This record gives sequence, C-alpha cells and structure tokens, in this order.
Amino acid sequence: MLEKRNLGCFVIASILTVGLTAGSGRALGQVRILRPAGTPSPMPAGAKPDERAASPNAAETTATGTTTDSVSGTVRRGEVTANDVYVRSGDSMNHYTICKLSAGDHVTIVGEQGDWYEIKPPDGTFSLVSGDYIDTTNDKTGTVNGNNVRVRAGSTLNDNKYTVQTLLSKGTPVEIIGRNPDGFLRIKPPEGATLWVNKSFVSIGGSGASTSVKKAEPVARNPNPTAPNTSTETSGKTAANTPARLNERLSAASTSPMTGEWRTKLDELDALAKTEAQKPAKERNFAPIISRFQPIATQTEDDFAHQFAQRRIDEMNNMTTLTDAIKKVRELDDMSESQRREFLAARAKIPEPTVPVPSGLEVRGELRESSVYKPGSANTRYRLVDAESGGEHTAGYVEVPADVKININELLGHQVVVRASEIRPHNGAVEPIPIYVAREISLASER
Repeated sequence: MLEKRNLGCFVIASILTVGLTAGSGRALGQVRILRPAGTPSPMPAGAKPDERAASPNAAETTATGTTTDSVSGTVRRGEVTANDVYVRSGDSMNHYTICKLSAGDHVTIVGEQGDWYEIKPPDGTFSLVSGDYIDTTNDKTGTVNGNNVRVRAGSTLNDNKYTVQTLLSKGTPVEIIGRNPDGFLRIKPPEGATLWVNKSFVSIGGSGASTSVKKAEPVARNPNPTAPNTSTETSGKTAANTPARLNERLSAASTSPMTGEWRTKLDELDALAKTEAQKPAKERNFAPIISRFQPIATQTEDDFAHQFAQRRIDEMNNMTTLTDAIKKVRELDDMSESQRREFLAARAKIPEPTVPVPSGLEVRGELRESSVYKPGSANTRYRLVDAESGGEHTAGYVEVPADVKININELLGHQVVVRASEIRPHNGAVEPIPIYVAREISLASER
C-alpha cells in the first residue's frame, strides 16, 4: 500500500481484503514527476530514493512538472480576500493542501503560473528533509551533509510530502522545527522554497502584518483520485462556482503526471489486484499479477510508476505470505479434527475390560445402600464396606442381576459374604473400585 496500515484466521483474511482495497484509493494522478520525462533516475552511492537529485546539473522541475516559466523579477504583496483559502504544494488542485489562510492575510508573491500565484511560505509552514542528510549539532540547527538534497513541502493538514520545493547543497545550514516518526525533519522553509495559492482569492497590494498559518481541520481526500480534486478552495465557495476554477480543473486533468502507457498499465493491474483480493483466501493467487507489475517496478523512466508498482508488489507478497499462513493453520486444524475423530472411533471399538472371577470367589463386608446407585436408578448397586476399616472404606459395589433372587432388605446393615460370578472396574473413580456381580449373598454368621 502507498500508506502505512488479531488474532483469528478470518479476522486476518478480512484485514487483507480491506487493506488492498483501501490502498487502491490513492490517486495515481496526484503526484507530479519531479524531473523531465524520459530522464533516467540513477541513485548516487549511499543515497536513499528521492532524497538526492540524480546529478548536480540535472534539471529539477517545479511542482507543476515543467521548468518554471512563471512571471518573475518582481516581488509583489497580495492580500487574501476570503476565509479558509487553501495554500497548495503546486499550481493545481491535484497538489496537496498545505494550510489555510483567512481574509486579510498577506502573502508575498514571487511568481505566477496560469491561475496560480507562487508565494513565499507563510509563517507557520515548514519544509521536510530526510534526517539521513542532516548533521545536527542540537535540536534546533543542522547542516546538510550531501549535495542536491531534496527539500519537500510539508503540510499542516495531511501527511503528503511528494512535492519537491528546492535542492540543498552540502554545508547549507538549516533551522530544525521538529522531527517526524518517518525520519524526516521539519525545517524552516529555505531560500527557494515556495508554495501556491489560487489567484481568485488574492488581490495585489494591501498592507499589514505578514501572513501566518491558520490551523484547520484536515482536508478530506479526493474520493475520485483519477479526477482533479474538487474540494472547496474556500468555505462555502466550491471550485464549480467560478468559470476560472472550472477551467483550472479541466487543465489539471489534462496535465496529470502519469498519463499514457504507465497509467493505463497500472490502472489495469490495480483493478486485477483488487479483484483478486476480494476472493476467498484459499482461492487467491497474486503470482501472475506480481509478475506483470515487476517490469514497471524495475523500469527507470518514471519514478512514480516505479514506486507505485513496487509498493503493490510488496503488498501482494505480504498478503500471499499471510494467506499461506491462514491456509496452513486451517490444514493443521482439519488434520487435528480428523485425528481426533479417528481416535474416538478406535476407542469406541475397545470393549469394556472384565476380570474373570475364579470359581468360588468370595468377598466379605457390611452391605449398605449406596448414595451413588440408589434403588430405582438404572443400575442399582449396594456398597460393601470393609469390616476391618472401621466401617468407612468401600471395598467395592455389589450388583444383583435381575435373574438372581436375593432378599436384599434382610441383608442390609449386616456383615455378609458375597459370592461373585463376575468382577469389573468401576469407571470414573479416582482409584479403581471393583463391582461384584453377585450370584449369592448370605449373612456372615451363616458361614
């Protein structure tokens, strides 16, 4: 996924499905290519992707994707004429929002491009630079340790940072404002860093204090990433309310960065990936789709297409790994259940063990009623207490078959002699207790 993203198998499968679908909502057309089309992007030794330009002489493009041809040479002062006017990272609504300005705020205009003014970053805004290329002496200052290090436009409204504002040379000092969890440093916008605001909401001239950023709620991301962003440029006034804004949106659509071959291929493959992710986990097979993304991820003609394809490949590899894990867990669960059933079936075939009783086997004790096997229960049995234990130890249970005629009432509470035809263990007892199947019971005094 282009943006970062418990326990049961089905929960994991659901997360996988939602994860790829959510990641596809990222706009292919909202990132400007920051170098001339067709220029390869070799990586200097030790450099991380995108954080240093290809060479000191490489033509670095502006946020519009072309070399700057804005009106320049004159620095003018502008006054914002409406509330909640968005400042953007580039000269179209396809670029992400940076902050909001209010009516009466002033901006310093250094250039213009079409319907947009290029302005110096208002107070309160910041730029971003990779911490790998800054040597810090303390929490407030640092020095660039490499050449052609990219400075990116930071936003108070969202996490985007794809727009490059300028390049810094080795030894350039920077003023550090803060640190981001991803390793980027927030710095005071350096010389050459600019932002953009729509001309419709700025008048030339005016006086007063310099502009400061108005904190605002984050802007909702464009739900249709392939079309220009149609979020309002001011509160209560949408882009569709003025002909200039409509023309600007149409123009932005025609200059979307990833057009032609790469965009067509990525749109097609992204649709295949989303369709595959909707299938049940056991039916998913991302391998053919990954193989089609691979050539785009290894090409050097288009950085954005390369990064998008590589992220998709990483996503699908992770999903494949987790899906395989789910399948393995299910296989082990099925195997365990099958073995359990086989064990139960085999145990059911084992006959209950019986102990043959030698002819003439006799056992003595006091015959009592059992609190476990009471008269009238399915198996009426009587307790035989060992006479030598003082009347507490159960020597066994006596069971009288229906075909054996014995007057039990006359024998209860007396010392008896039980002659058994069979003996078997009492199931469920902590210690084995024999059950004597009586063929004759008599009072001990009669013996």
